[in-house]
Amino acid sequence: MMTLVSQAIDCYIKEEIRLSQSDISSAVKSREWFLELVKKEIRQRTEQPVLFSERNLLYFGSYFKGTKVRSVDEFDVLVIIDSNTGQFKQNDVLIGNGLGNSNPNHKYDSSYLKSDGSGVSPIKTLNWLKEIVESATGKFGVETPIRNGQAITATIKSKNLKIDLIPAGIFKNTNNGDIFYNIPKGDKGNGWILTAPHNDIERLKKVAKGKNNFTNIIRICKHIRDNYHFVISSFAIETAIVEYGERNYWNNDLYNDLRAVLQMLAYTFRSGRIVDTFDSKNNLISGIDSLSWYAERLEKIVKEMDECDQLSDLDEVKNKIYSLFENG
Repeated sequence: MMTLVSQAIDCYIKEEIRLSQSDISSAVKSREWFLELVKKEIRQRTEQPVLFSERNLLYFGSYFKGTKVRSVDEFDVLVIIDSNTGQFKQNDVLIGNGLGNSNPNHKYDSSYLKSDGSGVSPIKTLNWLKEIVESATGKFGVETPIRNGQAITATIKSKNLKIDLIPAGIFKNTNNGDIFYNIPKGDKGNGWILTAPHNDIERLKKVAKGKNNFTNIIRICKHIRDNYHFVISSFAIETAIVEYGERNYWNNDLYNDLRAVLQMLAYTFRSGRIVDTFDSKNNLISGIDSLSWYAERLEKIVKEMDECDQLSDLDEVKNKIYSLFENG
């Protein structure tokens, strides 16, 4: 039988963070309509980069992982660009060969290269995609797209829906044959970072199997992050929880599992390190000044959850749990 605290947390999931099925259906239809317009525009262009023929797009992010919080108001999509004849190097070491069949491949034309000719420019690639999106959707009531870090963000105002499009080259790793993508880093250095979001999704599914409320606990933690204004990416929190799930026993008890995860996050924040599973050199929480304060907030939540476990009235427990999670 669920404890009162577990019951209160379960109510919170159902009432506060569970996604509306009608909202999902409407958002998905709008997304597919929008993406078809973008793909059509790219296909009509000549002497410009083209889509990777085997897979044009890759959906990723919290919605596709089942860890989305609240309304379906945004989607993250990789726009996969044919990378035939290309090579990806790190520190002059070849780590991947481009995939595709475009020849000649206009992705590598001088107009898309960095000013020093050292490789394809993320900024120029983003500008190309921005112009594509604007041309394809402007007449259909989509707001003018903007460059937003590593993405081009388009807003379908009538649906209150944002779609982040990220241009991605596709490569095969020279060592193990795995597929990876390079995407704009989104910083002033005009560099690329490597990613494999399809692996993240499969890893989460594998870890979540047999663990009751695993993805819901991720969603609660991300919701707490939002409400307490933690300047930490949701991906970093998700990465830490998935790693915890791989290595630790899962009680299949909502209260005890959430409690353990919050304690782990507090400890991890104090350590100052969450490692990107794709790039061990990438610390996902480096340079964040308030990590100790974040840890204190999580420990306070655990302490007050424990106090709720001593109460005997469900409504009182619910009110306290809701207030804790909402930073009330």
